[in-house]
Amino acid sequence: MEPVSQLLSPHGIREPFRRILVAVDPAGASQNAVAYTTRLCTHETQVLVLGFFEDPAAFLTPHSRTPSDMRQAFNELREDELLALERAKVALQRSGASVHHRLLGRALGNRDISAGIGRVSNEWNADLVVVGAEPADGLFATLTTRVSGVLAEHTHRAILVIPEHAIESSLHLPCRILFAVDGSDTSLNAVRTGMRFAPTHAQLLAVYVEGRGVDLSDLKASLRSPSAGMSRGERALDSATALMSAQAPSATIERRLSHTGMTEDVAAAIVRETREWEADLVVIGAQDREGLSSWFNGHENERVARVIDRPLLVVNGAL
Repeated sequence: MEPVSQLLSPHGIREPFRRILVAVDPAGASQNAVAYTTRLCTHETQVLVLGFFEDPAAFLTPHSRTPSDMRQAFNELREDELLALERAKVALQRSGASVHHRLLGRALGNRDISAGIGRVSNEWNADLVVVGAEPADGLFATLTTRVSGVLAEHTHRAILVIPEHAIESSLHLPCRILFAVDGSDTSLNAVRTGMRFAPTHAQLLAVYVEGRGVDLSDLKASLRSPSAGMSRGERALDSATALMSAQAPSATIERRLSHTGMTEDVAAAIVRETREWEADLVVIGAQDREGLSSWFNGHENERVARVIDRPLLVVNGAL
Protein backbone atom coordinates (compact mmCIF):
# COMPACT_ATOMS: atom_id res chain seq x y z
CA MET A 1 0.00 0.00 0.00
CA GLU A 2 1.31 3.46 -0.87
CA PRO A 3 2.14 5.70 2.11
CA VAL A 4 -0.41 8.39 2.88
CA SER A 5 0.80 11.96 2.36
CA GLN A 6 1.38 13.71 5.68
CA LEU A 7 -0.48 16.73 4.30
CA LEU A 8 -3.55 14.65 3.52
CA SER A 9 -3.28 12.35 6.52
CA PRO A 10 -5.34 12.74 9.70
CA HIS A 11 -2.00 12.97 11.50
CA GLY A 12 -1.53 16.32 9.71
CA ILE A 13 -4.73 17.70 11.25
CA ARG A 14 -4.24 19.90 14.30
CA GLU A 15 -6.82 18.10 16.46
CA PRO A 16 -8.28 14.91 14.94
CA PHE A 17 -11.86 13.98 15.76
CA ARG A 18 -12.00 10.96 18.09
CA ARG A 19 -15.65 9.93 17.87
CA ILE A 20 -17.28 10.20 14.45
CA LEU A 21 -20.81 9.22 13.50
CA VAL A 22 -21.36 8.64 9.79
CA ALA A 23 -24.91 8.18 8.48
CA VAL A 24 -25.29 5.61 5.71
CA ASP A 25 -28.14 5.17 3.25
CA PRO A 26 -28.63 2.41 0.63
CA ALA A 27 -29.15 4.85 -2.25
CA GLY A 28 -25.48 5.80 -2.55
CA ALA A 29 -25.52 9.41 -1.37
CA SER A 30 -23.34 8.45 1.58
CA GLN A 31 -20.54 6.80 -0.43
CA ASN A 32 -18.50 10.01 -0.52
CA ALA A 33 -19.26 10.54 3.17
CA VAL A 34 -17.84 7.13 4.08
CA ALA A 35 -14.76 7.63 1.88
CA TYR A 36 -14.12 11.09 3.38
CA THR A 37 -14.54 9.73 6.91
CA THR A 38 -11.81 7.13 6.31
CA ARG A 39 -9.41 10.03 5.73
CA LEU A 40 -10.29 11.48 9.13
CA CYS A 41 -9.55 8.24 10.99
CA THR A 42 -6.55 6.99 12.92
CA HIS A 43 -6.17 3.86 15.03
CA GLU A 44 -7.46 5.97 17.95
CA THR A 45 -10.71 6.92 16.20
CA GLN A 46 -14.06 5.45 17.18
CA VAL A 47 -16.59 5.41 14.33
CA LEU A 48 -20.28 4.64 14.56
CA VAL A 49 -21.89 3.77 11.22
CA LEU A 50 -25.57 4.60 11.57
CA GLY A 51 -28.12 3.22 9.12
CA PHE A 52 -31.85 3.51 8.62
CA PHE A 53 -34.23 3.28 5.71
CA GLU A 54 -37.37 5.03 4.64
CA ASP A 55 -40.72 3.73 5.82
CA PRO A 56 -42.50 2.09 2.85
CA ALA A 57 -45.54 4.16 3.75
CA ALA A 58 -43.62 7.23 2.57
CA PHE A 59 -43.59 6.16 -1.07
CA LEU A 60 -46.13 3.35 -1.64
CA THR A 61 -49.39 4.54 -3.17
CA PRO A 62 -52.50 4.01 -1.02
CA HIS A 63 -53.77 1.09 -3.10
CA SER A 64 -50.35 -0.61 -2.80
CA ARG A 65 -50.21 -0.49 0.97
CA THR A 66 -51.47 -3.99 1.52
CA PRO A 67 -49.88 -5.95 4.38
CA SER A 68 -48.07 -8.13 1.83
CA ASP A 69 -46.69 -5.17 -0.16
CA MET A 70 -45.62 -3.34 3.00
CA ARG A 71 -43.87 -6.41 4.35
CA GLN A 72 -42.04 -7.06 1.07
CA ALA A 73 -40.94 -3.42 0.73
CA PHE A 74 -39.82 -3.34 4.36
CA ASN A 75 -37.70 -6.49 3.95
CA GLU A 76 -36.09 -5.26 0.72
CA LEU A 77 -35.24 -1.87 2.19
CA ARG A 78 -33.86 -3.44 5.35
CA GLU A 79 -31.65 -5.85 3.41
CA ASP A 80 -30.34 -3.03 1.20
CA GLU A 81 -29.47 -0.96 4.26
CA LEU A 82 -27.77 -3.85 6.02
CA LEU A 83 -25.62 -4.38 2.93
CA ALA A 84 -24.76 -0.65 2.83
CA LEU A 85 -23.84 -0.78 6.53
CA GLU A 86 -21.55 -3.78 6.03
CA ARG A 87 -19.77 -2.15 3.08
CA ALA A 88 -19.23 1.04 5.04
CA LYS A 89 -17.96 -0.89 8.07
CA VAL A 90 -15.40 -2.79 5.97
CA ALA A 91 -14.18 0.40 4.27
CA LEU A 92 -13.76 2.22 7.58
CA GLN A 93 -12.03 -0.69 9.27
CA ARG A 94 -9.29 -0.48 6.64
CA SER A 95 -8.40 2.93 8.08
CA GLY A 96 -7.45 1.31 11.39
CA ALA A 97 -10.36 2.86 13.26
CA SER A 98 -12.52 0.97 15.71
CA VAL A 99 -15.85 0.69 13.89
CA HIS A 100 -19.29 0.04 15.36
CA HIS A 101 -22.57 -0.07 13.46
CA ARG A 102 -26.21 0.34 14.30
CA LEU A 103 -29.43 0.00 12.32
CA LEU A 104 -32.18 2.23 13.63
CA GLY A 105 -34.88 0.98 11.32
CA ARG A 106 -37.30 2.86 9.15
CA ALA A 107 -37.77 6.61 9.19
CA LEU A 108 -40.71 8.61 7.89
CA GLY A 109 -39.33 11.73 6.22
CA ASN A 110 -36.48 14.13 6.86
CA ARG A 111 -37.55 15.12 10.38
CA ASP A 112 -37.44 11.49 11.49
CA ILE A 113 -33.99 11.15 9.92
CA SER A 114 -32.76 14.33 11.62
CA ALA A 115 -34.19 13.35 14.99
CA GLY A 116 -32.65 9.87 14.75
CA ILE A 117 -29.18 11.14 13.83
CA GLY A 118 -29.36 13.85 16.49
CA ARG A 119 -30.51 11.50 19.23
CA VAL A 120 -27.83 8.89 18.55
CA SER A 121 -25.05 11.47 18.11
CA ASN A 122 -25.89 12.91 21.51
CA GLU A 123 -26.20 9.51 23.20
CA TRP A 124 -22.94 8.31 21.64
CA ASN A 125 -21.19 11.62 22.36
CA ALA A 126 -19.93 12.10 18.79
CA ASP A 127 -17.39 14.82 18.06
CA LEU A 128 -18.49 15.00 14.44
CA VAL A 129 -21.48 13.86 12.39
CA VAL A 130 -20.85 13.08 8.72
CA VAL A 131 -23.71 12.85 6.22
CA GLY A 132 -23.96 12.53 2.47
CA ALA A 133 -26.16 14.62 0.20
CA GLU A 134 -27.29 14.22 -3.38
CA PRO A 135 -28.79 16.77 -5.78
CA ALA A 136 -31.80 14.68 -6.78
CA ASP A 137 -34.93 13.76 -4.83
CA GLY A 138 -34.70 10.81 -2.48
CA LEU A 139 -34.19 9.76 1.11
CA PHE A 140 -31.01 11.80 1.70
CA ALA A 141 -31.56 14.17 -1.22
CA THR A 142 -31.58 17.40 0.75
CA LEU A 143 -29.35 16.71 3.71
CA THR A 144 -27.52 19.94 3.05
CA THR A 145 -30.76 21.81 3.56
CA ARG A 146 -33.73 20.15 5.20
CA VAL A 147 -31.88 17.58 7.26
CA SER A 148 -28.69 19.35 8.33
CA GLY A 149 -30.67 22.49 9.11
CA VAL A 150 -33.11 20.54 11.26
CA LEU A 151 -30.32 18.35 12.59
CA ALA A 152 -28.76 21.40 14.24
CA GLU A 153 -31.97 21.63 16.29
CA HIS A 154 -31.48 18.09 17.58
CA THR A 155 -27.75 18.04 18.25
CA HIS A 156 -24.94 20.43 19.13
CA ARG A 157 -22.42 18.32 17.24
CA ALA A 158 -20.56 19.64 14.22
CA ILE A 159 -22.12 18.36 10.98
CA LEU A 160 -19.96 17.63 7.93
CA VAL A 161 -21.97 17.35 4.70
CA ILE A 162 -20.31 15.64 1.73
CA PRO A 163 -22.19 16.18 -1.57
CA GLU A 164 -22.50 13.19 -3.86
CA HIS A 165 -21.49 15.47 -6.74
CA ALA A 166 -18.51 17.02 -4.90
CA ILE A 167 -15.61 17.92 -7.17
CA GLU A 168 -12.83 15.34 -7.04
CA SER A 169 -10.21 17.80 -5.78
CA SER A 170 -12.23 18.43 -2.62
CA LEU A 171 -12.54 14.79 -1.58
CA HIS A 172 -9.37 14.77 0.48
CA LEU A 173 -8.48 16.38 3.77
CA PRO A 174 -8.67 20.13 3.18
CA CYS A 175 -5.71 22.38 2.47
CA ARG A 176 -7.82 25.42 1.51
CA ILE A 177 -10.58 26.24 3.98
CA LEU A 178 -13.09 29.06 3.56
CA PHE A 179 -14.84 30.41 6.66
CA ALA A 180 -18.05 32.40 6.22
CA VAL A 181 -18.01 34.76 9.21
CA ASP A 182 -20.18 37.47 10.72
CA GLY A 183 -18.49 38.25 14.04
CA SER A 184 -21.08 36.48 16.19
CA ASP A 185 -20.21 33.92 18.86
CA THR A 186 -21.71 31.26 16.59
CA SER A 187 -19.46 32.30 13.75
CA LEU A 188 -16.33 32.32 15.91
CA ASN A 189 -17.23 28.91 17.29
CA ALA A 190 -17.47 27.66 13.71
CA VAL A 191 -13.97 29.03 13.08
CA ARG A 192 -12.62 27.20 16.14
CA THR A 193 -14.19 23.91 15.05
CA GLY A 194 -13.20 24.30 11.41
CA MET A 195 -9.61 24.93 12.43
CA ARG A 196 -9.47 21.34 13.65
CA PHE A 197 -9.31 20.36 9.98
CA ALA A 198 -6.47 22.73 9.16
CA PRO A 199 -3.01 21.21 8.54
CA THR A 200 0.06 23.12 9.68
CA HIS A 201 0.55 25.03 6.43
CA ALA A 202 -3.12 25.44 5.53
CA GLN A 203 -4.48 28.23 3.34
CA LEU A 204 -7.37 29.95 5.09
CA LEU A 205 -9.85 32.55 3.89
CA ALA A 206 -12.28 34.48 6.07
CA VAL A 207 -15.18 35.93 4.08
CA TYR A 208 -17.78 38.41 5.24
CA VAL A 209 -20.57 39.03 2.75
CA GLU A 210 -22.40 42.34 2.83
CA GLY A 211 -25.84 42.56 1.31
CA ARG A 212 -26.94 45.52 -0.77
CA GLY A 213 -29.34 46.70 1.91
CA VAL A 214 -28.53 48.88 4.93
CA ASP A 215 -27.00 47.11 7.92
CA LEU A 216 -28.97 48.69 10.77
CA SER A 217 -26.47 47.58 13.40
CA ASP A 218 -23.69 49.43 11.57
CA LEU A 219 -25.91 52.47 11.15
CA LYS A 220 -26.75 52.61 14.87
CA ALA A 221 -23.08 52.15 15.81
CA SER A 222 -22.00 54.97 13.52
CA LEU A 223 -24.64 57.29 14.96
CA ARG A 224 -23.40 56.55 18.48
CA SER A 225 -19.73 56.86 17.53
CA PRO A 226 -19.21 58.44 14.10
CA SER A 227 -15.44 58.20 14.53
CA ALA A 228 -15.49 54.43 14.96
CA GLY A 229 -14.85 54.09 11.24
CA MET A 230 -14.84 50.29 11.18
CA SER A 231 -17.73 48.38 9.63
CA ARG A 232 -19.30 45.28 11.14
CA GLY A 233 -17.70 43.25 8.36
CA GLU A 234 -14.21 44.54 9.14
CA ARG A 235 -14.67 43.80 12.83
CA ALA A 236 -15.88 40.30 12.04
CA LEU A 237 -12.88 39.66 9.79
CA ASP A 238 -10.50 41.00 12.45
CA SER A 239 -11.93 38.63 15.08
CA ALA A 240 -11.87 35.61 12.77
CA THR A 241 -8.36 36.14 11.42
CA ALA A 242 -6.98 36.81 14.90
CA LEU A 243 -8.38 33.47 16.03
CA MET A 244 -6.94 31.72 12.98
CA SER A 245 -3.51 33.26 13.54
CA ALA A 246 -3.48 32.19 17.18
CA GLN A 247 -4.40 28.62 16.37
CA ALA A 248 -2.35 28.17 13.18
CA PRO A 249 0.63 30.56 13.13
CA SER A 250 2.17 28.82 10.10
CA ALA A 251 -0.97 29.04 7.97
CA THR A 252 -1.49 31.49 5.11
CA ILE A 253 -4.47 33.63 6.09
CA GLU A 254 -6.51 35.83 3.76
CA ARG A 255 -9.56 37.97 4.38
CA ARG A 256 -12.20 39.27 2.04
CA LEU A 257 -15.06 41.72 2.45
CA SER A 258 -17.43 40.57 -0.28
CA HIS A 259 -20.75 41.89 -1.56
CA THR A 260 -23.83 40.24 -2.98
CA GLY A 261 -24.42 40.63 -6.69
CA MET A 262 -27.61 42.05 -8.15
CA THR A 263 -29.26 38.61 -8.28
CA GLU A 264 -27.58 37.06 -5.22
CA ASP A 265 -28.40 36.57 -1.59
CA VAL A 266 -25.67 36.11 1.02
CA ALA A 267 -25.63 32.33 0.59
CA ALA A 268 -25.24 32.49 -3.18
CA ALA A 269 -22.38 34.95 -2.76
CA ILE A 270 -20.61 32.52 -0.41
CA VAL A 271 -20.98 29.73 -2.98
CA ARG A 272 -19.48 32.04 -5.62
CA GLU A 273 -16.56 32.96 -3.36
CA THR A 274 -16.02 29.27 -2.62
CA ARG A 275 -15.65 28.42 -6.28
CA GLU A 276 -13.56 31.44 -7.21
CA TRP A 277 -11.12 30.76 -4.37
CA GLU A 278 -11.24 27.00 -5.04
CA ALA A 279 -11.86 26.05 -1.42
CA ASP A 280 -11.63 22.40 -0.35
CA LEU A 281 -13.93 22.93 2.63
CA VAL A 282 -16.53 25.56 3.56
CA VAL A 283 -17.23 26.30 7.23
CA ILE A 284 -20.31 28.11 8.46
CA GLY A 285 -22.28 28.56 11.68
CA ALA A 286 -25.72 26.96 11.80
CA GLN A 287 -27.41 30.02 13.29
CA ASP A 288 -25.63 32.99 11.76
CA ARG A 289 -27.22 36.29 10.82
CA GLU A 290 -30.38 36.26 8.76
CA GLY A 291 -28.74 35.96 5.36
CA LEU A 292 -26.76 32.87 6.34
CA SER A 293 -29.48 31.32 8.46
CA SER A 294 -31.85 31.43 5.50
CA TRP A 295 -29.40 29.24 3.60
CA PHE A 296 -30.38 26.33 5.85
CA ASN A 297 -33.84 27.18 7.13
CA GLY A 298 -35.36 29.58 4.60
CA HIS A 299 -37.21 29.14 1.32
CA GLU A 300 -34.06 29.72 -0.75
CA ASN A 301 -32.04 26.98 0.90
CA GLU A 302 -32.62 24.12 -1.51
CA ARG A 303 -31.86 26.20 -4.60
CA VAL A 304 -28.57 27.35 -3.11
CA ALA A 305 -27.39 24.28 -1.21
CA ARG A 306 -27.94 21.90 -4.12
CA VAL A 307 -25.22 23.64 -6.14
CA ILE A 308 -22.55 23.25 -3.45
CA ASP A 309 -19.96 20.93 -4.90
CA ARG A 310 -17.54 20.49 -2.01
CA PRO A 311 -17.66 19.53 1.68
CA LEU A 312 -19.57 21.82 4.00
CA LEU A 313 -19.06 21.97 7.79
CA VAL A 314 -22.09 23.26 9.71
CA VAL A 315 -21.32 24.19 13.31
CA ASN A 316 -24.06 24.80 15.82
CA GLY A 317 -23.69 27.86 17.98
CA ALA A 318 -24.28 25.94 21.19
CA LEU A 319 -21.17 23.77 20.85
